[in-house]
Amino acid sequence: MKQFNNEIVVSAPAKVHLLGEHSVVYGKPAILATLDLRVTFTTNPSSNHERGRLSNVIEPIIKKYLKIKTIPPYRVAISSQIPQGVGLGSSAAVSASYIAALLSFLKVKWDLNLINKLTYEAEKVFHGNPSGADNSTVVFGGLIWFRKESEDLKIIQPLTFSIPAKLAKNFYLINTGTPKESTKEMVTVVKNLYDKNEKLVNKFLEDQEKLVKELLNIIKAGNEVEMIRIIRAGEANLESIGVCSPYVKKIIRQIEKSGGAAKICGAGATSGPTGVLLAYHPNKNKLIKVVKSLNLSHFTVRLGVEGLKKEEFLIH
Repeated sequence: MKQFNNEIVVSAPAKVHLLGEHSVVYGKPAILATLDLRVTFTTNPSSNHERGRLSNVIEPIIKKYLKIKTIPPYRVAISSQIPQGVGLGSSAAVSASYIAALLSFLKVKWDLNLINKLTYEAEKVFHGNPSGADNSTVVFGGLIWFRKESEDLKIIQPLTFSIPAKLAKNFYLINTGTPKESTKEMVTVVKNLYDKNEKLVNKFLEDQEKLVKELLNIIKAGNEVEMIRIIRAGEANLESIGVCSPYVKKIIRQIEKSGGAAKICGAGATSGPTGVLLAYHPNKNKLIKVVKSLNLSHFTVRLGVEGLKKEEFLIH
């Protein structure tokens, strides 16, 4: 934790589902990874309250947990490298870093489990019925196996291995644009589909669970052919429940035709942009050719970075 004139600085990373979005809401497993894009949150004591709208969500959660009525005046500053609303866990990273900084400001002992618990409460405000996977990943970092058994029981297992270098270098993010629909709205789309066609959604859930379990061994083995197969199959399953728009399907088909694979990263959308795609391609030049032909932006990322952290402690 960096302190300068009583300044507290905390940062948290972005996240991406390697596989398991939507199915994780229904108690199926997911594998997630942090990304080397971070949000940094700074708090300072202040003579008067200098806070933004986010405090209206975070402060009541802190007050309820600590059983306090007021919080001493403070000011905040936020700096983020994470695009908002594109499926990279921006809300979880912002909430986690804000909560961690504010707890530190209030002299509460640093406790990742506590921060994760309170961040989940914030995610419920933002997204209605989140799984808890996003906040768990940005808080604990690295590669995460996540499963929500119930509201009170969530299996959060940091994986003891990392993505082999020969695979890691071939992951890219492609930004299709900000979705018109929120995560909460897309979760409702799937719930409504479940009410109308339980058989279809149950097949999706079973297929995704099988693929997520296969993905564990594929990552360990560094099997590129199987990695491409899994991403393609997982994306096809997501398309079967209507969370990938026709516009983005066309983009993904072109990536697949060139020899790669891509999938939506967040809740998706029924039309237009779906946010960021996670792409895997063994030939960077071929991927770039496709991306340029579609006039889209792309960037490389490092997966499995450190989670929520206190910045370096300094006294001047």
